[in-house]
Amino acid sequence: MTHPLSFAQAFLFVPANRPDRFAKSLATRAHAVIVDLEDAVPLSEKDVARDAIRLELMPWLQKCPERIVVRVNACGTPFLEDDLRLMDELGIQHIMLPKAESPEQLSFVADALSFTPLLLPMIESARGVDQVKAIAAHQNTLRLSLGNIDLQFSFGMQCGPDEIELLPVRHQMLLASRLADIAAPIDGVTVQIDSQDQLQADILRGKRLGFQAKLCIHPTQVDAVIHGFQPSAQEIAHAQAVVAADHAANGGVVQLNGKMIDRPVVMLAKSVLRQVDLHSRVT
Repeated sequence: MTHPLSFAQAFLFVPANRPDRFAKSLATRAHAVIVDLEDAVPLSEKDVARDAIRLELMPWLQKCPERIVVRVNACGTPFLEDDLRLMDELGIQHIMLPKAESPEQLSFVADALSFTPLLLPMIESARGVDQVKAIAAHQNTLRLSLGNIDLQFSFGMQCGPDEIELLPVRHQMLLASRLADIAAPIDGVTVQIDSQDQLQADILRGKRLGFQAKLCIHPTQVDAVIHGFQPSAQEIAHAQAVVAADHAANGGVVQLNGKMIDRPVVMLAKSVLRQVDLHSRVT
């Protein structure tokens, strides 16, 4: 059975040291809430954040475990082993690994647990980009995610609002995901939380490229992301017409509205309808 997070569209971050925000985040329409032990938590509060997860997140883990992801600290930091002990203690299956740079790092995380985790590696460094195919192909990888802000620092880039400088990386992530036969990757964050225009532009760019989800840093971004990545009514109607025409032709070549329908067109239409069907199961 395909995992629901493979078709989730909105992933909302919440700092692990702010347990007062756990319920508020889960009350949104976000398909997944990422409880963040990494960048959102000061170094002096890592233990406090783990205690908050242990004490305050348990009711939600029992109620909706499929919606909860924890972003642990990166490999090579002094915090990861304690993070993984907590994941093992609480049975938290969905783990986002920041600054993923090799399949060996993913194996280290998986081997530290007494169960099989589903990992969401973040590609946010030059080494991560170089190893993206191997990371995507790892047996524990559910889907990739883009750390677009850290990646700019890693490359020494000064990106414009459209982040055209990161297009090659986004293409590599999409290619790696397709070759590994995993879900489309999760696009990075929009840091301008007061700009709906920028958010909409980022969503449209991601959808046109083939991304099917996005990281959110504020609850106000969630609904726009869900709406933006859902197939439109026109796209759904076209897909239904393509599948119906293909079925009537019994697999032969057929035309629809003056355009030839071949196998790639049919497969794309079926993918749209499958996305709609599976999306309805996670909302």
